[in-house]
Amino acid sequence: MDDPDRWADASVDDADLRTLCRGCPRRFLCAKDALNPPGIEGVVSAVFVPKEGRGRTFALRQLQSLAAYAGLAEQPEVP
Repeated sequence: MDDPDRWADASVDDADLRTLCRGCPRRFLCAKDALNPPGIEGVVSAVFVPKEGRGRTFALRQLQSLAAYAGLAEQPEVP
């Protein structure tokens, strides 16, 4: 993509970026790497991570589940 800042824009859920992520061979490693920095926002591993709220919690669980699917993390606990 021409604008790298598009990836970190937490105000826009960009369907084009999510489509690119789904085809990336590094998708599962990206999901694992995104779990460590506490302030991750934007599109990561085809998952839109908002800045705050319930949607953020759900998105972080999705990332953890993707990493677990590839054997790179523990499966998230379901409350």
